Amino acid sequence: MFHPLPEELRDIAGQPFPLYPCSNESWSIKPTAGRSSSRVMICSIPKAGTHLYARLLGLLGLVQSDVFFNKDYLGDFRFVDVERARFTHSENILWIPIEISSRFIQPGQFGYGHLPCDIGTRHCLADFKIVFLSREMRAAIVSQMRYVGDSDWCPPERAEITWRNEPDGPDKMLKYFDEIAPFIFNDRCHPVAPWADQENVLGLSYEQIIGDQGREVQLETIRRIVEFCEIERPPQPELILNQLIGQQTFTLSSGRTSWEACWNAEIEARFTALGGTRLNERFGFGSR
Repeated sequence: MFHPLPEELRDIAGQPFPLYPCSNESWSIKPTAGRSSSRVMICSIPKAGTHLYARLLGLLGLVQSDVFFNKDYLGDFRFVDVERARFTHSENILWIPIEISSRFIQPGQFGYGHLPCDIGTRHCLADFKIVFLSREMRAAIVSQMRYVGDSDWCPPERAEITWRNEPDGPDKMLKYFDEIAPFIFNDRCHPVAPWADQENVLGLSYEQIIGDQGREVQLETIRRIVEFCEIERPPQPELILNQLIGQQTFTLSSGRTSWEACWNAEIEARFTALGGTRLNERFGFGSR
């Protein structure tokens, strides 16, 4: 089977981004489809369980793209193992915008990313099932700091982070707030947060699936995903849950984050100034 890229997609020709032809003359990010007629996108704030929920969708029978979508570029991790992926971020970046990349997710497949809830992105994802993920922001931001220490990730236009290997604690957290937190809040949290207020979006949290609210909430979360994503013939939620928790994912840090050990009054003030308290209230976690 052969068919050319449509003219509007030919700008990406020659980029190292393999695609698979479909019988309907479209192109796919993966050669297989899953147990749904829906296209699904996880839109999340950083460290809200993005890859944990992605693993869940895969266990439920959807096909994971292994591509991390951003508005202007993507990270293609389809051919990179989990351990290596943490240390090859820049090698896997391709400047393919969401206007183009979203076309390659076919029914039964899903993608994920920290996609802003702006007019352009909403237009690109108009026929997707959107799952929005949040987390208590202090825990999320400390977990993101720890991930910086466990990977080669840098924000745009930074070549290195000198304090990666310092022990976790308030001193390291202050350096994180000096150099990285403004980008995370202003580019990866506040622009994503309005998904929480959109109609026809399934809002979930890290705390729900990890078990903080009990096993029945975990099972109900799985049932809600099945119904929302219109997954056909799903496995039993109890079987899925037993396979889900504790497995290695792309951004899993060692052990559960205890944000209190990395916090003090100065950090709290800077957290509030960057809008962390407002985000917590918006996501239903309260101000504290």
